[in-house]
Amino acid sequence: MVEGVSQFQAMLRRKAGAAIEAGKAAAIKGGEDLAQAQRFLAPVDDADLLRSIRVEPAEQIKTSQGLRDFVGVAVKAGDETTMVTNSSGGRFQNARLQEFGTKTRAANPYFFPAWRANRRRIRASITRAIRKVWTS
Repeated sequence: MVEGVSQFQAMLRRKAGAAIEAGKAAAIKGGEDLAQAQRFLAPVDDADLLRSIRVEPAEQIKTSQGLRDFVGVAVKAGDETTMVTNSSGGRFQNARLQEFGTKTRAANPYFFPAWRANRRRIRASITRAIRKVWTS
């Protein structure tokens, strides 16, 4: 198997790199599946919102403690095409208004219900991909 410390360290570096790549690939596939589920739940009459749901690579994420390194993707909804302006001139993100509603508009949740329904399956697929690399 491994005969020296340097060979052991080299093996760990190889497996760590392969595990990160496998995790990234599984995260991209899971992100695309999640985005597809969100598009299915989003209001059909809002084509700009449907087009704005996307998967972006994420090297870092923002936490309450600051930026943290991250291996995965971020699924986002809303961009400049989905901004709306109210009667007093305030600009708001329609993707957020659809999700949570307003005083005068009922909520039409699509983002978080899809996330809650798929998060365990996506996390399990990422874990399986990484575990497969480490045990091979």
